[in-house]
Amino acid sequence: MNEGETQPSRPSHLRQANARGLLRLLREHNPCSKADLVRLSGLSAPTVSSAVGYLESLGLVEKLGDGESSGGRPPEMLRFNAGHGYVAGVDIGGTRLRMVLADLNGRVVTQWATRFTERQRMPKAVCGLIRDGLKVMCQEASTSLRRVLHVTAGAPGITNVESGVVMSAPNLREWNDVPLRMMIERELGIPALVENDTNLAAVGEHWRGSASGVEDFIFVALGTGVGAGIFISGRLHHGANWSAGEIGYAGVNGRPRQPLEVHETGQMERSIGGLGIEAEWQRLLARERRASMSELGKLRATEIFDLAVDGDRLAGQVVQTMAQILADCIVDLALALDPEMVILGGGVGSHPELCRVTARLLGRNEFAKPEVRSSSLGTQAQLHGAISLSLAATAARLLA
Repeated sequence: MNEGETQPSRPSHLRQANARGLLRLLREHNPCSKADLVRLSGLSAPTVSSAVGYLESLGLVEKLGDGESSGGRPPEMLRFNAGHGYVAGVDIGGTRLRMVLADLNGRVVTQWATRFTERQRMPKAVCGLIRDGLKVMCQEASTSLRRVLHVTAGAPGITNVESGVVMSAPNLREWNDVPLRMMIERELGIPALVENDTNLAAVGEHWRGSASGVEDFIFVALGTGVGAGIFISGRLHHGANWSAGEIGYAGVNGRPRQPLEVHETGQMERSIGGLGIEAEWQRLLARERRASMSELGKLRATEIFDLAVDGDRLAGQVVQTMAQILADCIVDLALALDPEMVILGGGVGSHPELCRVTARLLGRNEFAKPEVRSSSLGTQAQLHGAISLSLAATAARLLA
């Protein structure tokens, strides 16, 4: 700086750091008083007052009035202004697009969903649908796109999170090496993050689902596709080439192995994905020439599992076959990673009967038998995970 120049009026790095730390404490202990923040942070009262004033000027802190007195002057209570902005979560499925809008406490404000036409399954069209869905949600929340601070999208395929590129999504059309993050940011003008959809579901279960407080676990999703999200020491594990957890490509015992092709579905997915389950059911029906086969043959995977619960013999065989394939895969994962827990999720995987039979098969082992739970978030797990990652990204930007 040349002599005589004045420094631009802006918070110092120290005040920024103090404000960032106090904002984190306020979000964790919301609501609380300035005295609470002094005690929790170890900072002086004047420092806390200055930082809180700065946070108020940004619209990040609100005054609630006086709290309860403990004998002296009642403390002034503060809370984090969760309505200062919003984050959006996007789940790109094989057949539909789902979106949520949440405030900065992670509370879902509104949701939006649509089914794809054949043309809408292509990357550019999906980005257009994301824009349309976000506009609808903002209207419903009586807010504007300018107040949406971050978007996280989940894609059903191998995804390079650093570059934001979906390398392969076999269940979608023309999704090879798609620069999805760049496309979303260009379409919306909002910072974005792109992640594999099953990894997002694992993040969701760790944040506020069945894996809350569990540091080593595997989330296994069965639906149209098959995949796994792996948490090791409390962190999502992507692998060296972003394909950790792509168990849809794993082999199935008793079946010949084939070379893996990234742009094709894998053997495991063809066997115990939704279509594989339905194909096995139809095969058993044809073998036994069951009456009313035309109607029974139209059942979806979860309906077949429901029949098994009701005591149907053939449906029970389907569940047993699928659970054995799944249990074999879980054992292989457990021998390599030794997780505390495996969570079964997705539209098919979260069915209680599949969970029960799989857990019984694993229970025969002396070891490599992690606890098996059904997802507590169901089909919302991916969206909760997207919200969690967007909140984490936004926390670093609120005071930037």
